[in-house]
Amino acid sequence: MNKGKIVITGGLGFIFSHVTEYFVKKGYEVTVIDNKSVGSHPEIIDDSFKYIDMHIADPEIIDVIMDENPDYVIHAAAISDVDYSIRESYRTLKKNILGNVHIFEACRHLPNLKKFIYVSTDEVYGECEYKKKEDDMIFPKNPYSCSKAVGSLLRITYDNTYEQLKNKTAETRFCNVFGPRQDKRKIMPAIKESIENGYSIPLHNEGTGYREYIYVKNIPPAMELILEKGNQTYNVTLNDGLTVHQLIEKAESVTGKKAITHPNNRPGMDMKYQMDNTRIMELGWKPIYTFEEGLKEYLCEK
Repeated sequence: MNKGKIVITGGLGFIFSHVTEYFVKKGYEVTVIDNKSVGSHPEIIDDSFKYIDMHIADPEIIDVIMDENPDYVIHAAAISDVDYSIRESYRTLKKNILGNVHIFEACRHLPNLKKFIYVSTDEVYGECEYKKKEDDMIFPKNPYSCSKAVGSLLRITYDNTYEQLKNKTAETRFCNVFGPRQDKRKIMPAIKESIENGYSIPLHNEGTGYREYIYVKNIPPAMELILEKGNQTYNVTLNDGLTVHQLIEKAESVTGKKAITHPNNRPGMDMKYQMDNTRIMELGWKPIYTFEEGLKEYLCEK
């Protein structure tokens, strides 16, 4: 049964390649728009979904999405590497912000649109002294999170301004997602690489940075729930928070092997992200994996 037509930008990326496959299996007619940038997974491309090779910063993407005329849009595409955004702030801000504007503009012209989900990040909150709620002030502190925060503001603006989008938009703010297909420059794959192959991990700010972690296989069902019922911003986390030191200790406990580290400093780094997940739990989210279950599956898979 065809459950509707959905466009996913960034649908070849680490997280959203899993989402793409999930929606295909669920019976949606899926179109992926992705430019195969670093960290993408073009190996998943097959005849189960339509693929369009395009950058979201290209203004022609507006017409492309309008021609697709989907029932649903998930906008996940972005330059998401924080360190790269610090080195290349102009390019990151330009590409991500232009891309956001293009997708929002396309969505307000879609006659059959039922839901548009903008994918953001916990990083828009900046330093989190307490568990941030969705209505708390956003205070991004690096170029990447700034570009994502612009999209957060655009969602409110377009939902409020354009009647055709009223109550048809939603936003997700994920904590740190880990799992299969993740770029090896990220902390969890780096730990796995260190444990398996003796690779030394750069330990930013002495490993005191605190993040919440969630297994990637929990994300697709959360996206479907929001697609069906959501019309607000949703923090997506199970509140499994750890410092990098504690994360390494957990990984060593699961595998029985030691990781290797070396000191490193990271400019523009927020030391603590933590979010309140009450809203998405009240929406009816039932995660499939606990943190420990996801960690064990990820670290012990071959």
